[in-house]
Amino acid sequence: MSGPHALAIADRIFSNPSATLPSETASHTLLYGHIVAADCGCRPDARMDEVLLTVMRAPRTYTREDIVEVNCHGGTAAVRAVLGRVLEEGARLAEPGEFTRRAFTNGRIDLAQAEAVLDVVRARSERSLQAAVRQLGGGLSRRLAALDGELAHLMAFLEAGIDFPEEDMELPAREELVAAGRKVERALRELVRSAEAGVLLRDGASVVIAGKQNVGKSSLMNALLDRERAIVTPVPGTTRDVVEESITLEGVPVRLCDSAGLGAPRGVVAARGMEKTICYVESADLVLLVVDGSRALGGVDRRVREAMGTRPWIAVINKADLPQKTFPAAVRARLGAPAVSCVSALTGEGMGELRRAVAAALPLGGTTRDGAELVTNVRHQQA
Repeated sequence: MSGPHALAIADRIFSNPSATLPSETASHTLLYGHIVAADCGCRPDARMDEVLLTVMRAPRTYTREDIVEVNCHGGTAAVRAVLGRVLEEGARLAEPGEFTRRAFTNGRIDLAQAEAVLDVVRARSERSLQAAVRQLGGGLSRRLAALDGELAHLMAFLEAGIDFPEEDMELPAREELVAAGRKVERALRELVRSAEAGVLLRDGASVVIAGKQNVGKSSLMNALLDRERAIVTPVPGTTRDVVEESITLEGVPVRLCDSAGLGAPRGVVAARGMEKTICYVESADLVLLVVDGSRALGGVDRRVREAMGTRPWIAVINKADLPQKTFPAAVRARLGAPAVSCVSALTGEGMGELRRAVAAALPLGGTTRDGAELVTNVRHQQA
């Protein structure tokens, strides 16, 4: 409970052996007792649950209002009974995000920190959680406040030189003012550039597995997931639609997409599946172009590469457990691959190296590991 009546409600619903009232308790104190039914005193049959009740007084709380927390037993019945008793005494259910909204309106956190609360809750990897926690702690806000201070200092000198030219003031030379302005501009541009990595960490990177039919794309997806998610058969063209699954690779949240094989379509369904594959490839953050290492590179492999356009990509030579006819040097020379991983989706050979290669190919840099502030919100980037 948060608000001016939280302690008064706590007095009416809580009973303990020492008859201590929450409203008479010092801030940040934990009380042991029971939630009791209305107008029943301390009779044992009036006890609804055994609880720990925490008293936190304004302004040293999350919302900067008086807060009472009730820790009851888990389970539907106990929680519903305690909640019903609280509502019976005049409290109401909080609206979605209302505690954070009150923290914002009461000046405890700024808007960037309020937005970071949701990012912490939705974080899907350690690195995205680190970025969200830093923003929640005010790291981005402090960085921007410092730059704002530098600009205000710069403006003071500029305006003083304009408004009081006759005064005998020592003002910085024009070159110094220009240099100071450019320093702030570089810092802001660096923050804007960090948004590419920040948004990927926050929303997850889209990684599409593409290639011609029967090169082992679905087997590769299953190997990356360590479980069977996509159907695998010896029949070419088994995958007709895009299959998506979430995974964390080297601390990076990834939406992994297994796509229909590209090539000469056999039927309307296969053609539609290939069209969908192209759409996914065109919007991917990274494409894994899979080729069959047991067969020589062919025209279809080159056409798949051309269909990828300018999207970031790496090549994956699959079926390393079979006698090889395609090698990394040929893939680099004929397809222009920026990086090549050799794997066997069947035996797991090379999968660890591939996971690291995928994480390294995404535009994340080292910003989440070296303590630098990261813009993780498109609204922040635009502002």
